[in-house]
Amino acid sequence: MRSSQLLYKLLLLFTYATLFGTPTLLAQSTCTSDQYETENEDCYPVWYGETESGAYYTIVIPDDWTAADGLVFWNHGFQSFLTGFETNDLLDILNPLWEGFYTGAVQDKPGLGPYGDYILTQGYAMAASSYSQTGWAVFDSHISNGELYNAFLSIVNSLGQGAPEQFYIIGGSLGGIVTMRDLESDQVPDPDGALLLCGAVAGSVNWIDAYDLRTIYEAVCDAVPGAKLPKPWYERPELLFGELDYLDSLNECVGMGTRLLIDENDPIEVLAWEFEYPDEAERLEEILETSDTENPYFLALNLWYAIFQIPRLINDNGQLAGAIPFSNIGIDYNDGSVNQAALRNFALPSSFQSLLANYTPNGNIGNTKIVSIHTSHDGLVRVQNQYTLQTLIPANQLTVAIVDDSESPSHCGFTIDEGLAAWNELTDWVSGETQPSVIDLELACLATASDEDNCNYDPDLVVVSGLPTFKRENSIGVTGVNTYDAATGQLEFQSLQLLGADETYDGVLNPPASNSSLFTLGEIVQTGSTPVWQHSSAFDADSSLLYLPRVNILNVAPPDTNAYDVYLRFDGVDSFEFVEFEQK
Repeated sequence: MRSSQLLYKLLLLFTYATLFGTPTLLAQSTCTSDQYETENEDCYPVWYGETESGAYYTIVIPDDWTAADGLVFWNHGFQSFLTGFETNDLLDILNPLWEGFYTGAVQDKPGLGPYGDYILTQGYAMAASSYSQTGWAVFDSHISNGELYNAFLSIVNSLGQGAPEQFYIIGGSLGGIVTMRDLESDQVPDPDGALLLCGAVAGSVNWIDAYDLRTIYEAVCDAVPGAKLPKPWYERPELLFGELDYLDSLNECVGMGTRLLIDENDPIEVLAWEFEYPDEAERLEEILETSDTENPYFLALNLWYAIFQIPRLINDNGQLAGAIPFSNIGIDYNDGSVNQAALRNFALPSSFQSLLANYTPNGNIGNTKIVSIHTSHDGLVRVQNQYTLQTLIPANQLTVAIVDDSESPSHCGFTIDEGLAAWNELTDWVSGETQPSVIDLELACLATASDEDNCNYDPDLVVVSGLPTFKRENSIGVTGVNTYDAATGQLEFQSLQLLGADETYDGVLNPPASNSSLFTLGEIVQTGSTPVWQHSSAFDADSSLLYLPRVNILNVAPPDTNAYDVYLRFDGVDSFEFVEFEQK
């Protein structure tokens, strides 16, 4: 391995560690151990602790605080991969049983967010939870935040004060959907206002985009020598070496090691790179365009989530506990070669519902007022997340404002002036002023900013579509006819494929015998092979699941005009047990 290659890998590894919350060294504090120090070296009384769920908290209450001054929660973003990592843990990276490589550790002293120092100067108390788990923490983040609120009440009661008269929640990135779950749960009181910063507010469907990105990348890159990703996709890659294999794949397929060194905003540099690496450039362009990924940087980042965090989401006992929720059996990726080469998978409806349940917002937010801001070219948490809020929340309770970052795409790349303008407009709205518009946020920003370039709210930017990018409800039609005869009990199927193979089969499943729930395998006929991708019945040998889409029911009174996707499990001999069905 050349030293430049190794340096490139180490730099990227360091980048990932930094992105996902590795602690930074701080200057020596001028505050005491029971005080919270701001960047301006102001000192506030602080309480640190742990709640019953295993979440840690930071609670800061200014001197002379009263209930009339109010409380603000901060909900932090996604944390994983070496979060909480200490240098004396270095050898753990080589320990194949060490979970921390994938999960990181919850922070024992969570921060107060980008605007915490300013909010404290306004007299508010602030509180933040680490949540009880890292990663996609919405499985029980609302419980952790309920415990946080109760801890706050206990502290202020001991100080002779009661519950806050005003209550706000601010959430960024993952913290956006954490905030929505807080608003819709009964674990905390209904906040007066909520500020969402580039929030993943569409919920768990964001993971479908990550899954589709990996599918598209593998369809383009798997045939390139040295570019295969760790497999199988739903299991955790090897510790450390899986990361190195991933970085090798990026370099071999799309030349990421050199592409990240150029200025993406300089067309001459881009053209020169494409001229020097024509094959890599062609593959990169196909992946970016097909997946609608913003740029090479976000490709590397988003694919990391797909490779290393989707398996954690699936296999963690505190999350999906082994349920595989992702399906693309009938998805048209709008690219012929990608459709043909893509690895296809189907999922039980119950597994998909387990993902959606943790968490998909429902809009039941009481009387809370929401200001939600997003950057226009966010390549990690797409701006299309805002469409979900706009379809769920009454217009008189929601202001969505988009910041134009087209010249420098970012995730949460707001200036401090833009963020504080949104916060101040929200609190003014709660205090009785009119609901702010996008223009109001821009004017508020310009009124305080030292440089007008720090204010980029654009009222002409609107969100017109939602997530996921490739909609599941619009999957293409089915090849072959599948039927269940209510009179004979037989299930007949056509054009069945073994996943990963081209051969197709027609066949029949005979009805269960008396005192049995198992369909038995009847006549099976090979009908040829199909070199062209199609949506049809399929059998997955890895999960032993059989998928029969759009099954029509015959000979039933009254007639049933519906069609059903049916799932059965092979017993390893010659029988299939009915598992689930879903009306289509």
